[in-house]
Amino acid sequence: MTTSITLPRPPSRKVLWSALGVVLVALLTLVLVRACEPETDCARGVAKKTGGECVGVTDGSFAFPAVGDLSARIRDENRKVEKSHERSVTIAYLESMSGGTEDRGPEGTRQSVTGALIAQQEINEERGTLPRVRLLLANTGRNDAYAGEVVDQLLKMKDEEHLVAVAGIGQSNARTLAAVDKLRAAGVPIVGATVAGDEMRSPSPGFFRVSFPAGEQASAAARYFKEQQDKRPGYRLQVVKDNKAGDIYNASLYSGFMTAARRIGLKVETVVPFTSGAAPGSGNVLRVVAEKICVTGATPDGVYFAGRGRELRSFVEAAGENRRSCPVTVLSGSSAVGVYFGTSGRTDTAELDELGRRWKASGLRAYYTAYAHPDASARMYGGQERGPFPDFRRRYLALRGGSAGELTNGQAMVGHDAVYTVGIAARRAVDTYGLEKVTASTVLDLLGQTNGTYKVRGVSGEIAFAPDTGEPSDRPMALVELGPPAARDDGGGRYRFIDTLKP
Repeated sequence: MTTSITLPRPPSRKVLWSALGVVLVALLTLVLVRACEPETDCARGVAKKTGGECVGVTDGSFAFPAVGDLSARIRDENRKVEKSHERSVTIAYLESMSGGTEDRGPEGTRQSVTGALIAQQEINEERGTLPRVRLLLANTGRNDAYAGEVVDQLLKMKDEEHLVAVAGIGQSNARTLAAVDKLRAAGVPIVGATVAGDEMRSPSPGFFRVSFPAGEQASAAARYFKEQQDKRPGYRLQVVKDNKAGDIYNASLYSGFMTAARRIGLKVETVVPFTSGAAPGSGNVLRVVAEKICVTGATPDGVYFAGRGRELRSFVEAAGENRRSCPVTVLSGSSAVGVYFGTSGRTDTAELDELGRRWKASGLRAYYTAYAHPDASARMYGGQERGPFPDFRRRYLALRGGSAGELTNGQAMVGHDAVYTVGIAARRAVDTYGLEKVTASTVLDLLGQTNGTYKVRGVSGEIAFAPDTGEPSDRPMALVELGPPAARDDGGGRYRFIDTLKP
């Protein structure tokens, strides 16, 4: 018997092409979907945003660009705390760690976070004391674009991580102000390190800072110029004002200075306005300002510069353009510390050399009201060896290497003091309420009591907060002269302490 097998007819060429087309379309769709959808995570707790920027909160396991070399050390310190099984609290350091915000380049962020790490280590190394401190790094993104989103993330972590406070903040702008308001509403205290805008202050408790508000800096500057006018009749003063929308630091400097000038009888000859911005060619406006200020035979004696360090740098460059003489004394606020910072994320020695040449040619002298300086700290403590700065300097050099000249800009000092003050408040909460009740609420209460005889020995001076405002109390700020830079200077010659000024 013969078995007949009937083979199926091969599919037609039309069917094959149709099937192949379906497969190709499916594959192409999958590729396009994956290409168009951004990856959602850089690491646990850190999301990837448009352009590849990584934003969020980490315990140091992920390295943000501005603090890459510090992240592993913070992670290791946090692991020590966890392995000890001793009671701990968590402090988040909130700032743009993607490479800078406005004129605050990565150098400033790196130095302030180094100070924060040193504070964490100091608290944790004290034998027989509790609680220990864990430190989280919270990156708000370039120009603090994601500050509100990152604060929402922190608030969701509050109970699980035993978050008792946020330190740092970085710069004063509408986005960081909104972030501070969210934290305050949630009952999480904030200790600002390098934030100066007056609008951060609120009648409701929650915001403290070791940095002097812009209004107080401006008031101290007005008194400085009044002394010059009293000594030298005919002393001519002009004000340069940045009208950039949404920059609460600039607005606070200007309004604070003009209010103080009216109060003390300081004569301001004229106000020269300009508007800064990130658009190409925006530096041209500072050339116009320099043309108005540096008029041969009519240059004023003094200029108060109500703008940021980046714009001050452009003004200095314009003043000395083509070796023009412009022998004016310029005084500005704390943001002037960043006049040398490379906001492009790189150190351009040729750029700094050119800045130095123009500066020297102009004869311009520049000063600013600084949050901190090692020499100011020494004066406050009655000698450097009587205060905590020498130990801080030793720790800083062990972590960073290099020279102690870096410390003269004060960024690491106030980063340290913001975190250290929270840590001491947490310890005092143990003494007041008991170990099991160290919460954001009790730390807030003890920060509010940090005044009078109940101060913190910070490296920038004794830390105390005014009971009604949370502002620095009972200590002066530093008047610092900015020196024309040499590109290879370690920083020590760029920030020269002149005197202390009362807010």
